[in-house]
Amino acid sequence: MTHASRPTDHQRLVAELVERRLGRPLDPDLNFFEAGLNSLTLVELHDDITTALGVDLPATALFTHPNLAALSRLIAQGGGQARAETTRRRPVTGSRRDIRARLREDGR
Repeated sequence: MTHASRPTDHQRLVAELVERRLGRPLDPDLNFFEAGLNSLTLVELHDDITTALGVDLPATALFTHPNLAALSRLIAQGGGQARAETTRRRPVTGSRRDIRARLREDGR
């Protein structure tokens, strides 16, 4: 394996997360959809990646960078910006009134 073809740390971590969702290893150049993932699984994978890496990655990134190699390059090049330490995610649960109250608390 040449230096250029070695998987990056990002690629290894993302590959592990994909493997958990898919149930098997994934070729880095195989399209996520061709591998058997679907839109819902990609959204769940997006959450896995952003949580594991602590980055803000656009939700569309897994669709515009549809394989492991492309997505890993995007993350390595700064496409997933590091989250500010003060940023917290709250689960979206509860009634509409509760959700509106949370949005008001956050100044939205």
